[in-house]
Amino acid sequence: MRSDAGAPAGESVAVRYTRVISVVVVVIVVVWHFGYDSLILVRGWSRYEPAWAALTSWLVLSVVQLVGSVLLLRTALRGRLAPFLTSVALLAGIVAVATYPRGAAISDLSWAANTVGWFGVLLLMQRPMRELVALLACTVAMTMAALGAHGELDTREAWSRLIAQSYTTAGIQLAFVLLTRELHHAARLTTGAARAQADRMARQAAEETRHAERRRRYRYLRDRIAPLLQDLAEGRAHPGDEGVRRSSAIEAARLRRLFAETEDAAHPLLHELRACADVAERRDVDVTFVCYGELPDVPVAARRQLTDGPLLALASAKTVARVTVVVTAGEVTVSVVADAAAPAAPHAIRFAGTSVLFDEKENLLWLESRWRVPRPPSTSASSTITRW
Repeated sequence: MRSDAGAPAGESVAVRYTRVISVVVVVIVVVWHFGYDSLILVRGWSRYEPAWAALTSWLVLSVVQLVGSVLLLRTALRGRLAPFLTSVALLAGIVAVATYPRGAAISDLSWAANTVGWFGVLLLMQRPMRELVALLACTVAMTMAALGAHGELDTREAWSRLIAQSYTTAGIQLAFVLLTRELHHAARLTTGAARAQADRMARQAAEETRHAERRRRYRYLRDRIAPLLQDLAEGRAHPGDEGVRRSSAIEAARLRRLFAETEDAAHPLLHELRACADVAERRDVDVTFVCYGELPDVPVAARRQLTDGPLLALASAKTVARVTVVVTAGEVTVSVVADAAAPAAPHAIRFAGTSVLFDEKENLLWLESRWRVPRPPSTSASSTITRW
């Protein structure tokens, strides 16, 4: 049973479960050793032979318990550290058992074997099961050796007491670890099932989003492009007419922007403006593009707001156009200056957040769109100039 160190805030059920079990084990061992063992040691102090050896064993086990608890809660019981601490605890337990008086290997004075078993649960619960089984076998062997050294293994009563004591100590400890591992496995399965369901829901949401986007594009083509093509096909619109050419250039720019919205680009806003500028360049319009500042993450709706007006100026430009993108701490501005005809100016006023000026003397159309950034960008603005 392993926990994932450094799990995020939305950590899995398995990781949270592992931490809870670690806390439970630490509490059990602390209460058992500093409560139950201390009480037994104080009550039978005069009967241990020698008493200072029993006290030393208790102190060594206390140090091992404190170190092991800290490492377990920090998920740092890895490598050879856990077996080393377990070996120290086992040696301390053997010394403590050796201090029992005759006939006290299974009595109110015996505490070490059961305690070492719980220390094994603390130190080895995240390691292969065979290590814990080996330690529990050693704790049973400790008690058996003490009984044999005092000549108490020659009766059925002694064997019955040994079996009962082993079942209530090592058996419970082994069952505890097995149960925690099974529950942890179930938690991992639950986490996997929840993750798979979340993935399915995410894929479904992505499919629905793509489907909605396709329908939006279809509606756009049906409502804007199809009537224009139908008028051209049926002769109601003539390709030589200036208004028809301007309308065709505008719809072509919008169509290019529509395709550019789905393409991967470092700066989607610049990419979509470039797509709009391509339509003008195909008509031999000299387009200059200048960008000042570090662009923030601009959502699709805001990008449409910023490009709806400027693309009209680009589509209406005759020979030259200049696109300028300025990014400040709280605003993104896109402006276009083009030698466009006067009729393009009223056509652009309908876009919200767009300012339009027309210089009749120079026959220049100036169009500017602004979008306020919801929050200041995390990085400081820098200036870059790009020319096309």
